[in-house]
Amino acid sequence: MSTMTVLAAGGAEAVRTGAWESGATVAGAVVVVLMVAASFSLLRSPAQDPVLRLLWLLMILAFPVAGAGLWFALGRRAPRPQDPHPA
Repeated sequence: MSTMTVLAAGGAEAVRTGAWESGATVAGAVVVVLMVAASFSLLRSPAQDPVLRLLWLLMILAFPVAGAGLWFALGRRAPRPQDPHPA
């Protein structure tokens, strides 16, 4: 097998691999942006218990897509104000 044959075969494979690598890079960037946005949203949320905040942060970091999705769907809800004079 000559050098030209190896280069031609490797070049064609490199083109296909490059497209997959580009797609994976974009998907990875989307995951990172989602994770960073959820982390900033969490850290800027008012009246969040520090223990719950830490648990949410660990969940976002451990499971970036699911954790961030759950944070945006469930975690950002404002806590209900407690009645200072219960009946």
